[in-house]
Amino acid sequence: MLLRVLSCLLAIQLLDLGLLVLLSRSIGFWTTLAAVLAVGFVGSAFARRESGRVWRSFQGALSEGRPPEHGILDGMLVLLGGVLLLLPGVLSDVIGLALFVPPLRRALAKRLRDRWSNGLGVTVPHAAWRIRAPGADAPPRSGPATPPVIDTTGVETPD
Repeated sequence: MLLRVLSCLLAIQLLDLGLLVLLSRSIGFWTTLAAVLAVGFVGSAFARRESGRVWRSFQGALSEGRPPEHGILDGMLVLLGGVLLLLPGVLSDVIGLALFVPPLRRALAKRLRDRWSNGLGVTVPHAAWRIRAPGADAPPRSGPATPPVIDTTGVETPD
């Protein structure tokens, strides 16, 4: 899996290099450099905003005792978007900025979840994800409230 991700990043960088050369030939080196830097600055502001939004959504869901709707995978996709914005290039910037658009990110996250769960053959019912907030009343137990007591009177212990 890691090799697949690294080879994908390498392919994107090679394509980005070609696009940067073509772009600098058509609009000029300094204009291309200014555009790449501007997209990097705008992207870092988006990354900061979206990562904060994802984190607040995740924390809010946990504090309310419900499963996070768009939790860890959304955070990972925002992180990937930030990494792609750090890489110089046009294609990586476009993909990175697309990962900051919540509807696009959620659609990609849903496809990834479906693909991974189908590949693993695992389905988890939502009841298994029930999370209790601190201080919330615990559900009634089906067993005894206290652990059973074992009577050891009359049992000899070795000296």
